[in-house]
Amino acid sequence: MDARLTSESIRFYHAIGKSTLAQGLTIPVSAQVGWIAGIEKGRSVPVKLRFGDGGVVTAKIRRLNNSRGHVQFRYEGKAQRPLRDYLNEVFHSNADGVLKIEQVADTEFLVQPQPPGVTTLSIYKPRLHNILGNTAASVPELCEIRRLFRQIAYSRESGQSEYNALIKSTLTSAGWKSEVRVRKGMGLRCDFEKNGIWVEVEFGNARVYYQDYIKFLLAARYQRARCGVLLCPTEAFAQLLCDLGRERAAAKRPLNSGTLPAYSGMMSYEKATREFPHLKFMLTNAVIVAGIELERQNIDLSVMQASHDPRE
Repeated sequence: MDARLTSESIRFYHAIGKSTLAQGLTIPVSAQVGWIAGIEKGRSVPVKLRFGDGGVVTAKIRRLNNSRGHVQFRYEGKAQRPLRDYLNEVFHSNADGVLKIEQVADTEFLVQPQPPGVTTLSIYKPRLHNILGNTAASVPELCEIRRLFRQIAYSRESGQSEYNALIKSTLTSAGWKSEVRVRKGMGLRCDFEKNGIWVEVEFGNARVYYQDYIKFLLAARYQRARCGVLLCPTEAFAQLLCDLGRERAAAKRPLNSGTLPAYSGMMSYEKATREFPHLKFMLTNAVIVAGIELERQNIDLSVMQASHDPRE
């Protein structure tokens, strides 16, 4: 196998459960890409799992021989005990935490625990248009957005509506206006605004997010907006929210109530960044597109870093 990573590299979250600490975890369908998608039922591939301060074990990715063909990381053997001990030490059997799994080489994966109490929302890889990285880093309101999101704690019981409410409460408490009209005589409103920085938080339907760019253009034309900021959950975070939503629905469902509701169509940062180059021609104002995901708070939080294309 080629050891180089591709655009289809795996990156996802998995909510902690008893089986996660003892046996393994299921890879979501959205993350079954590349060679992993080609694993046949009943077959497995050896992989390395890296964890902690230099720990590494050889485990396997296996496609179960069942009707749905679940694909799982399996690490229940004696050789993988160091990983299980590490996870149990971090989580102390607490089921409210999350594991972040990230591919670092073709058959090597980094296991990153994000335990309860120290895991929060965070801003992921801002992409800039018509604004330089050093300029963005010097704008107090942009730095404040990153800081404020890191005040919002992750909870297994929170879904899209709960996070929207927490984001609104956190930003308005810091002086951000909410539901601000972008043009008198029009019904369009932007989620948040402060000192010319207009923000849309888009957990909603992926088919209608283009309207957010229209709001930024109108705000720049009629409200002298300095910058529009579009924040969307990453695919990894969106998948976690969907998985937990199904889990909560299953727990509340009467035994004879039929099928569970579907969770799909949520907007993602990856969709926004894939389409961003095709939309830049019409965006005459400064725009930032960034992801929302989870982060374990044990690093320096001082500055807003950004990914910037020098051709822009």
